[in-house]
Amino acid sequence: MTEVLSFFCDPAEIHDMNDLVVSSIVSLIRQNTIYKNIQNAQAHHKPQREVTTKNNKRIDLLLSSDEWVIAIESKVYHQQINPFEEYETYVNDLISSNKVPNREHDLTDETEKQAVFVILSPDGKVDDGNLHSNWCGISFQQLVNEIKNRLQQHFFEAPFNKWSLILKDFLLHLENLVNDSQQNNIQEEFALTRLSEITQVWDLLKNTLLSIQQKALLALEQRELTGLFFIKKSTWFGLPTTILYSKDETIEVALFADGTSSKLITENDRLNAGKYIFIQIHIHNQSDNAELELASINECFANRSYDQWYSGGTHYFRWPVSNLSVDGLTKELVETYVALN
Repeated sequence: MTEVLSFFCDPAEIHDMNDLVVSSIVSLIRQNTIYKNIQNAQAHHKPQREVTTKNNKRIDLLLSSDEWVIAIESKVYHQQINPFEEYETYVNDLISSNKVPNREHDLTDETEKQAVFVILSPDGKVDDGNLHSNWCGISFQQLVNEIKNRLQQHFFEAPFNKWSLILKDFLLHLENLVNDSQQNNIQEEFALTRLSEITQVWDLLKNTLLSIQQKALLALEQRELTGLFFIKKSTWFGLPTTILYSKDETIEVALFADGTSSKLITENDRLNAGKYIFIQIHIHNQSDNAELELASINECFANRSYDQWYSGGTHYFRWPVSNLSVDGLTKELVETYVALN
């Protein structure tokens, strides 16, 4: 993000917008009480990105002119845990080391460049304003609005070009980051204020999946398959999983749930998008008749759409369960195991 911002903050770059963006930033800085007297710059120096301090910390963006040096830290999803004091020391030392006499008077405090420190983030807040009193905040939306206002005048005075489109795309990106941040805040508040209800629902889900284990056991016993199957309890993705397997453990049939099914979506998992409960078959240690066995399995489930792949000596078959009831899930698990045996 700072790479694009740095480009548009350089009046000498080929975007032909002069100091439109950097002046927008200065205008927003001036709205903060501690920097209300910051001056508009007449001469700008080239922006610097990832500026390394004495202790190898990095300032995201450094803007400078004859009037000021502005250190900008951009925060999107990260907490504000940067070494702010070190950044301040670096900028102040930079100004001190580059002092030059005024053409008419000797250098005084009034003619020294002003050090300015900015947090650029979705909400424009400084986490601890008392501790970091030299830092001011600018929100992404504030920056977007200020630049958009200045762009309107710019379009009257200069021809529209590709750099205008790139800048508008960048502003849209910032607005999307704001929306994402706001949505995350809403979701976090929902989770924290409804912790009891969420816990109850989670317990209900786990107990429901656990009940399938007992129902599957009873269903197989009723088919007089005692000794021909084994059942084990496991936990996949934090939820109870029922696995039926043969005595020689060459065949396993698992019923499992995953609330974040996007983890499963690979080139082998075309059917899993938007699904959360699955039957999965594992065929281990295949014999010399492996091809015939796989052909038999494919024939057995010819009327079903499934994904299959081979990895680490095991053939895998997976499909999402359609009947989302305890009886429906149990029936599909048991019938799949019986069909394989």
